[in-house]
Amino acid sequence: MQYDIDNHPDLKDAAWIRAANRRAKREIRRQRRQARLRRHGGKIVSGIALLVIGGVLSGFYLAGRFDQVSLPDVKLPPTGVNVEVPFASTPAEQWPEGEKGIVVPDANPAYEQVRQALIASRMDPAMLNEHKPDRFLAMLAPEVREHVAKNLPGWTTRLKQGTKLLPGGIRVSGKMTLGEKDGYPAVTADYVFAYAFEPPEPKKLLDQMEMVAAVREQVTYAITPEGLWPSDSKGFQYSISCTAAREGFLAPQFVEPPKPDQGLPGDRRRYFSTDGQMPTENTCE
Repeated sequence: MQYDIDNHPDLKDAAWIRAANRRAKREIRRQRRQARLRRHGGKIVSGIALLVIGGVLSGFYLAGRFDQVSLPDVKLPPTGVNVEVPFASTPAEQWPEGEKGIVVPDANPAYEQVRQALIASRMDPAMLNEHKPDRFLAMLAPEVREHVAKNLPGWTTRLKQGTKLLPGGIRVSGKMTLGEKDGYPAVTADYVFAYAFEPPEPKKLLDQMEMVAAVREQVTYAITPEGLWPSDSKGFQYSISCTAAREGFLAPQFVEPPKPDQGLPGDRRRYFSTDGQMPTENTCE
């Protein structure tokens, strides 16, 4: 005897239906645990599991093999980030590494002085890890050192204690232009520094940007006989820990729980570019 699917006798068997529902719910819970997804990932996996399970059960309904139901493994989206190629799929992927990213336009010694100041303030391990500004401060004119020393977060990059960069974890892109200020040659440097941090649990992250933080700095250095005199400084940070930033340090997103809709709208590449104006949005609002 043949049955219409709506009138199949097993579909009217309450005990079978309860058992099938329990099996489906167990499978959904198992897939949720395996996914380890944050934010809305659990909802996505649950939807996939429900679709697959529903399709399998429908096939067995039609074939009349209800007592042979065996739920398949559901292929889940891959999780984790690439720590071997930390800037993969980010706007900084093709940028030069470290000091190689600061290229002087010509042999003018003013450019090289500013280049060394950028290295000392944004890439020197003593500054990044030990928070020692001595090398950078020594390059400045004595009259301005105290002011800069009291406002280091605005002029330097210091990593939050407990974090560290991956090998080759700094990429740089930007430009320098030569002008004049107060009668002295002056170099305006506009650069973005991207820092890739080592995550304690890479498989729990979903996006490379969770471990990559970006700092843009636009600053003019007047070249005086006493040393460099920085002025007209503007900056912006993107993809960061807001808690660390408020404390004056740099850390990636993964060090604190994500907030709903955290981040800035639009194309993330513009936050890595020095071609446009300095962004004015607050990345931590």
